[in-house]
Amino acid sequence: MAVDMFHQNDIARAIRLLCQGAAALTADTVPGYEVTVGSNELFATGQQVRLRDSAGSEEKTVGAKIGLTTVGFTEELEGEYLTSRGARLEVMDGVLSEVQWVGQGSPELMPRSPAERFPCVLVMPGTMRQPLNAGSNRVFQQDYEFAVYYVTRYEEDQRANIEVLDRAAALFNLLMADTYLGGTCWHSQVTEVEPEPAVQRRLRDQEKPLRVVELTVLARRAALHDR
Repeated sequence: MAVDMFHQNDIARAIRLLCQGAAALTADTVPGYEVTVGSNELFATGQQVRLRDSAGSEEKTVGAKIGLTTVGFTEELEGEYLTSRGARLEVMDGVLSEVQWVGQGSPELMPRSPAERFPCVLVMPGTMRQPLNAGSNRVFQQDYEFAVYYVTRYEEDQRANIEVLDRAAALFNLLMADTYLGGTCWHSQVTEVEPEPAVQRRLRDQEKPLRVVELTVLARRAALHDR
């Protein structure tokens, strides 16, 4: 039987969802007042949220958080939401509501559309390491690194630069809000914020007047070797 041990895309998807103030459901809904997500750290009691998949949506109020993976609502579920249809739970009026789209890749390789809509956030997978001295004959420790870019149009104005750093701070706080990254790891944190990254200089050299802030996210997980 194949062993699923490389989780780069799973973690990247969880980061993209988190940048949208959302977490994926890990089980199809059943009638009642609760849903199951990979991690409920993002949500708070009394918060207005939206439950949706590709077939529909409904708005709810968070009534309770149960354990690490259950979110309870004050109202009963009306519809059915399936993981096969991309079911997710998202915060309404999120802190990065101005972001036009969230994607995966480098700012240098953005497609022409929807890249004309700014600001945007891009998640770029980086190196995965398995430290030799941090595992056993049953478990491998894995460290996944990601670059998260906040990208907007460049403006030669001091106030605009302050506002970009304010939005980067909001993104920083959002990425730190769920240290389990939707249940895809057992610990994560932003390890570095670069206000003037090298990718911004390369974009300027290509005559792309964009302002970029780069955040580095480290996600740590343990992979079970069960053969």
